[in-house]
Amino acid sequence: MLNAFPIYHWFHNGNPYSGSEKGMRYVITPGKKADPADESGKRKIEFLTVTIWPGPWSIEHTAEDKLQSAEFEGSQAGLDAAVAWLREQYEADVPRWTNIPSILDCEPDR
Repeated sequence: MLNAFPIYHWFHNGNPYSGSEKGMRYVITPGKKADPADESGKRKIEFLTVTIWPGPWSIEHTAEDKLQSAEFEGSQAGLDAAVAWLREQYEADVPRWTNIPSILDCEPDR
């Protein structure tokens, strides 16, 4: 469902969030990396990685070439941008997400 997401605090605490919209599967994963403005390398900045793929299988059983990812800043504004990106990806290729075979009619990609 592309209209119900937790607030950024959920991700700030290190929790991923996954879901689906029709046949589009997605996961939003928080992460931390070194701040390029900090020469000591001790300070970290938060970011979000959003990955989408077509169903019916989980990300672990879907071929790498079917996965799409984007990175966003670790903030509520970044989360809002990530959600907007998810919506854009869904709307840009609705047939890709709605013409998904049944899990009973296909094999995993990997």
